[in-house]
Amino acid sequence: MRKFLVLILALVMMLVPMVQAQEEVEVPEVVVERIMEYGELIPELDHYNTVSLDDFIVMLAEEEITILDVREDAEVEETGVIEGSVHIPLRTLGENLDKLPDQEAKIVVVCKGGFRATIGMTALHILGYENAFVLVGGFDAWVAEDLDVVDAPVEVEAAEVPEAIDPELMEYVAEYLMNLPENWGGVKAADLNIELIENPPDYLYDVRSAEEWADPGYIEGASHVWINEFIPMMEEWPTEKDANIVIYCASGYRGGIASTVMGLLGYTNVRNLSGGTKAWVAAELPLVQP
Repeated sequence: MRKFLVLILALVMMLVPMVQAQEEVEVPEVVVERIMEYGELIPELDHYNTVSLDDFIVMLAEEEITILDVREDAEVEETGVIEGSVHIPLRTLGENLDKLPDQEAKIVVVCKGGFRATIGMTALHILGYENAFVLVGGFDAWVAEDLDVVDAPVEVEAAEVPEAIDPELMEYVAEYLMNLPENWGGVKAADLNIELIENPPDYLYDVRSAEEWADPGYIEGASHVWINEFIPMMEEWPTEKDANIVIYCASGYRGGIASTVMGLLGYTNVRNLSGGTKAWVAAELPLVQP
């Protein structure tokens, strides 16, 4: 009898991971609808709402903008911030929309290098803040030019969250951001290269344009789905929500949009190549051409 119980227990232990692997995040219909709308907006975004440092400096001089610093508390305490910045760590952004201006305002999201800021910008776009931008190169680009910083961000009094934001959508996005992985869903070029040799991802997507795919070329094994068509082609995405997926573009910004969208739609193992093909080439790794 005891042997029989041990056998049953062993079988149960083997089945638990299988059941857990089959569990999927339940995505509310309002999230799916909003992301489909976002798919129509993406082609209209000028440079996918990335802003160079030079253009950012002009914006600061000529326009009324909100600088949103989404770095961690420790980073801000150590380095300071760009003057006038509102500081909301990325994982708490969805819970602090009452500290942002209205949905029509221009918001430039800043992190260390741009990776996290792209996640933040995409989340804000989904929530209806369509004038959210990301500073290319982030805070590092600012300080590299020896531009001024201040010790502390501005204090912002909480206001009302815009009524136009669906509460269910807001709660869902907030939970997604709160549960972002420790490495923010990034993978370095050298690590991806090892994976491609030893244990390739199930899917490797290149979301650059057809021209970029052809020249300078693509990472061997990749499938090409232009970011402008990525969301409209949702029905062709993997059916397994736990599939191992890696997305890349030239620098990481378009890849960040795509990976964030997939994450919001319940895909649990999506990563973005940090620095994109530029980082891949800088690591002296090869691209192939069609």
